[in-house]
Amino acid sequence: MVCVIPLLHRTHRPTLRHLSLIATIPVLTTSIAVTGCEEARNEFAAPPPPKVTAIHPEIRQFEPYRDIVATVEPVETVDVRARISGFLQSREFTPGDKVEIDETLFRLESDEYDANLAIADADLRSAEASLQLTRQVLAKYQVAFDKGAATEIEILEAEANVEVAAAKVEQAKAQVTRSRLDVAYTTIKSPIAGQIGEDLVSVGNLVGRGEPTLLARITSIDPMNVYFSLPETAYLEYRRRMSEAGRESDRRGDYEFNIVLPNGEVYQHPGVVDFAAPEINRETGTVSIRGVVPNPEDLLRPGLFVRARLAEPSRNRIALPESAVLVDMAGAYVFVIDKDDVVARQGVTVGASLNGLQEIEAGLDEASMVIVDGILRARPGSTVSPVTVSLEEALELIDPAAAAMHGSTEPTNGDA
Repeated sequence: MVCVIPLLHRTHRPTLRHLSLIATIPVLTTSIAVTGCEEARNEFAAPPPPKVTAIHPEIRQFEPYRDIVATVEPVETVDVRARISGFLQSREFTPGDKVEIDETLFRLESDEYDANLAIADADLRSAEASLQLTRQVLAKYQVAFDKGAATEIEILEAEANVEVAAAKVEQAKAQVTRSRLDVAYTTIKSPIAGQIGEDLVSVGNLVGRGEPTLLARITSIDPMNVYFSLPETAYLEYRRRMSEAGRESDRRGDYEFNIVLPNGEVYQHPGVVDFAAPEINRETGTVSIRGVVPNPEDLLRPGLFVRARLAEPSRNRIALPESAVLVDMAGAYVFVIDKDDVVARQGVTVGASLNGLQEIEAGLDEASMVIVDGILRARPGSTVSPVTVSLEEALELIDPAAAAMHGSTEPTNGDA
């Protein structure tokens, strides 16, 4: 409907009254428009529900492990020392070389000890001669005593002289043994096979005076020990996993572990746990563990920082993309969708997180529908428009690199 307002004829000369009338036209027009004109009314139209991507959780095989900071140490470390005093005559090795058991390392001047050995040998021969003489004298006294030509006191004295002479022979033998040891100690040999460090004393110096002088240090290189500490919570979790898998957690020799080198590479030779401390350290709340690792290529060195990768038993569990699981003060949770497409919060119990997959121990089943993408557009109690995809499709959408590491049936490995 169109509203028409009459205007003054152009030929009429406006008067003061006419001007007053014209001035009121806008007001009248507005009033007429409000009261007499029918205008179109805007009505609110609700936006469509936001689109989200959802999946039904799937079962995957998890082979979790725990990476723990560890240090490499030698199985054996020996300090090579001078056991007697003397001037260092020669060095028979090149610092840093591998040495074998009984390989000669140093030589001390041996003239003095050779002379002492010669004296000891002479004293031994003299003692043996005295013993022989006293035995012959005793025999003569025995004959004389039988004929009544010797007294009992003389027999007793002769027997005592034999005992004294025999003791001197034993004493002389011990001195010979000691002198031979001193001569042997002038040649210093390696007690173990391993790698020797630098020579700590130069040739020509007097060593062994007052205390055994440290000459060098040898460390074994194959195998090597690896030391790490397991937090008490992880220790309890580890024992629980072993129990669930039907394995004895105290049979240490059965448990292998891997080493991750500082450059991120996994060492090719697995190790075996051979020692676990019988108690938890009260100051650190950790359990000390030692493993032994082969080192045929001499790649591992004492003092090297590595990561000990301790595997847990594999298990089949509900799997979700890691990014679908949220955490707040109340714990871990996901957003699920019911049959009416209404969003709800669902608390979950999580396990290992492996290569983009999150293990779900409780809170979901395979019939649940979980939002994995578009989480920020979802609110508990709101309605969404879900697009359902498979777990592999969801991983490809969220993280293509992680999706490439997972097949439909392949086991998963990663950090625990």
